[in-house]
Amino acid sequence: MVFNLSILKSRIKLDNKWRESRKIPFYKKFNRRVSFTDFYAQVKQFKLHRAVVLMGPRRVGKTVMMYQGIQNLLDEGIDAKKIFYFSLDTPIFTNIPLDELLLYALAINKTTLDGCYVFFDEIQYLKNWEVHLKNLVDANRKTKFIASGSAAATLRMKSLESGAGRFTDFFLPPLTFSEYIDLNSFDNLLKEVEVDFYGQRTIYKANDIDQLNKHFCDYINFGGFPEIALSAEKIPNPEQVIQKDITDKVIMKDLPGLFGIENSLELQQFFNVLSYRTGEIMSYKNVSTETKTDIKTLKKYIEYLESAFLIKVLHRVDVTAKRFKNITQFKAYLTNPSLFTGLFGSTDMDAERFPHLVETTVFAQYLQEDYQYLRYANWKRNGREGEVDIVKISPNYQKVEWALEVKWSD
Repeated sequence: MVFNLSILKSRIKLDNKWRESRKIPFYKKFNRRVSFTDFYAQVKQFKLHRAVVLMGPRRVGKTVMMYQGIQNLLDEGIDAKKIFYFSLDTPIFTNIPLDELLLYALAINKTTLDGCYVFFDEIQYLKNWEVHLKNLVDANRKTKFIASGSAAATLRMKSLESGAGRFTDFFLPPLTFSEYIDLNSFDNLLKEVEVDFYGQRTIYKANDIDQLNKHFCDYINFGGFPEIALSAEKIPNPEQVIQKDITDKVIMKDLPGLFGIENSLELQQFFNVLSYRTGEIMSYKNVSTETKTDIKTLKKYIEYLESAFLIKVLHRVDVTAKRFKNITQFKAYLTNPSLFTGLFGSTDMDAERFPHLVETTVFAQYLQEDYQYLRYANWKRNGREGEVDIVKISPNYQKVEWALEVKWSD
């Protein structure tokens, strides 16, 4: 379909309507996530000439964060005519090259690209987006480009292939429990306490443990995704929102399109098994038998699900923190426990799977910073067995920096 040029320009004006008011009222009311400070630092960074690629699961607030970044630029006095935003899932923008869109926008604002900040949202809707973005970065050294997208697996793969040295990937995870507490103003339920535990340190103590546990259970069920977790009005059927907009679109659309998966139903069934057993130690052989999937295909499916930020796999170390040469078992965690709700419905604190979801929640708090150094420990030595849920090893892989054993009990 060919659109009239005047309609195209009208849409560009509509998406960039802060030229006069210098305000984005709807998005300014949302509280900023913890990650915003680091993201905005990348937006303002010009020493390394790179585009920022904001990626993460669906529904974690990437568009909101882009708009908040634009508002920050406006508040700092950046010329409104030098800030552009394009949502590439808009039908009228279909298959229009990025440089062509920019030419129309520059003509509307009567400006040049030097000193501009250009935001491309849902960039995966443009075929070969990574080539278009790379060319723009190479040709415009005085311009900052920021892109985002919901097809996280696609973004990650294309960014690694074509964006080396030109793109900086920024991962936005689902909400952590601490963010959930902070953004919902539940801070009054906690107080800081100084304790002497291998030196003075600050911990948090609950003022009302029953109320805090209620919020913790709500977080596990729905709290990972800002639109649901922070909504002033209760969203009907949040389980369906999580399932249809997050898991179904990724498994039935994003991953088959990227990796050429013919049997998406088999992938869905495999994801169901891993999700139900989040936080459990599993063996490749047993999972292969249960899912009727050969081990080679099973490992490919794990790679696909990890690339889409749906799961993360932890590998096993022994009592000395050394990795086993023969890898026969693993742990798979959902990147957020709320994904469990989308597949199996909400749960309560007495449910049989709840302790595993608690462990998944603790694991998720470390995803952004420490994931590459996380393992689990499981060993047999001198007739004795041992296990630790989560350990962090040092960057040189020589020692354990800390260890966590997660329990849910009264």
